[in-house]
Amino acid sequence: MENPTDFTARRLVLVRHAKTEQVSGKVDHDRELLPRGVADSRAGGAWLVEHDLVPDLVLCSTATRAQQTWQRLAEGGDLEDVEVWDDRRIYNAYPDEILEVVHEAPDSARTVMVVGHAPGIPSLAAGLADPDGSDPNAVAALYEGMPTAVGAVLEFEGAWTDLGAESARLTGFHRWRGSEGES
Repeated sequence: MENPTDFTARRLVLVRHAKTEQVSGKVDHDRELLPRGVADSRAGGAWLVEHDLVPDLVLCSTATRAQQTWQRLAEGGDLEDVEVWDDRRIYNAYPDEILEVVHEAPDSARTVMVVGHAPGIPSLAAGLADPDGSDPNAVAALYEGMPTAVGAVLEFEGAWTDLGAESARLTGFHRWRGSEGES
């Protein structure tokens, strides 16, 4: 049996929440997904399974749109049994604040997903990615901007506490799209 504390490759999937309503007068934390966001998230769940990126642990912002994004990702990939830590610190966080939450992940988790917000999530992805060791197409896509319903996949070796500036390889950047007729 594999020792979960061996320092083999770990994967961090950074997800910006899916498309959200723009409602004046509504508290930002409570904004909900649009039908397109629901469909895109479900498509993302299937994509995660297809690409063997099922997380061992999800670190999720407490904002409604982030919670709904994870719920629909889970539905789309039949991932309801994945462990989830809801953490308010991820909401509107700076990259270093999100990284502090990631550092708390147990080393038994090989793949960790963070569901959060811009600009923290895309800034964290850019800061963690070693430009020399990363997929050039993924880096180019990241620097063009990280729209909603996107997963940035980073890989590195070591404990979660070892993850830091330019210590990971950006190996994927995928924008999920589903059928808007789904709800």
